[in-house]
Amino acid sequence: MKFESKFNIGDKVFPAYGSDILLYPITIGKIKVEHIDSPGREGEELFDNYKPQKKYKEEYMCVETGIGSGSVYDGDRLFKNREDAVNYSADV
Repeated sequence: MKFESKFNIGDKVFPAYGSDILLYPITIGKIKVEHIDSPGREGEELFDNYKPQKKYKEEYMCVETGIGSGSVYDGDRLFKNREDAVNYSADV
């Protein structure tokens, strides 16, 4: 299986978290993709971890905010330009 993430290592992005919009771009340094697509166990009604599950999530860490022990950014809140990040924040 091959995953295509929204951004790649080295891409410059603007995070949008509430009214906190950076004036300058930061650089993607780590990408984490979580993909779950489990049919579950037939007849399972008690334990959630054995029930059917579907999930796809991208998380990023950036050079300027720390790789490994820095900020983790949700892929849905990262943008290629500052204007899109500002517009997203205004809508939230």
